[in-house]
Amino acid sequence: MSPYSQVDWDASPEHPSSVAEPYLMGTGVVTDEDTGSRPLSPPHRHPDAMLAWCYRGTVWVHLPNAMWRLAPGQGVWIPAHTPHTAHHERDSTGCYTYLPASSLIAPVETVTQVLVPRAVQEMLLHLGINDMPTDLRVRAQAVLIEMLQQPAPETADGWGEIPMPSDDRVRPLVRTILADPGDLRGARELFDVHGLHERTVLRIFQHDTGMSFARWRTGVRMTLAARLIIDGMPIGAAAHRCGYASSSAFSASFRARFGMTPREYVARVQADPAHQLYWR
Repeated sequence: MSPYSQVDWDASPEHPSSVAEPYLMGTGVVTDEDTGSRPLSPPHRHPDAMLAWCYRGTVWVHLPNAMWRLAPGQGVWIPAHTPHTAHHERDSTGCYTYLPASSLIAPVETVTQVLVPRAVQEMLLHLGINDMPTDLRVRAQAVLIEMLQQPAPETADGWGEIPMPSDDRVRPLVRTILADPGDLRGARELFDVHGLHERTVLRIFQHDTGMSFARWRTGVRMTLAARLIIDGMPIGAAAHRCGYASSSAFSASFRARFGMTPREYVARVQADPAHQLYWR
């Protein structure tokens, strides 16, 4: 969880546009050497729509009411003027493509997941480091925008959106769970550690996330679990890492979340052409 409160989100400054005419877009690239486990910057906004996408490793995008875990090839559209920040896990590379409203084929009005085609990724990076005539660059950018705004193909589920409560009273509790989803302590023990009343916590989570605390915590664990098993971790080890005493209990929770067993999930992702194109 980012260290920022709702007051920080509300006070997010707006940076100036980084895209100058006649260009249609601009892309910034950030490695884990630039950020480590800390957020890239305090919450801020842009006058342009932004596509945050992962080139390598794992990128976390923080929004006031949610966090998104992005694997290679996955991205999220973020509307203009939306507060956000991000952090990258070790050996990860995240990219941030900015597009003014005048460049978009269709307006970006909501936070939306998108698969960034491998060819588009490489071309965006190519444009960022190579000189070329202005008219050629603009034509290439127009084609890339058209490709990015194509309807998303059907892909295996498992995108890492985690709704976040906005009430500052539960921020330390949420940070504890996100730091160690497999923490074996029960809910009441965690509430006591953070000096929280059970009814208060349950009310906040239901109001801010639309789900119970138990369901939210399970969702955090399953977001981690999906990435672990796709990365090749044995199911038993993933179960332990996510706080489950047995593989059967873990598999039951996984099936309830994704509608399939962990093994079925891995097989489906491995067979999904969209994911095959991106995995590094």
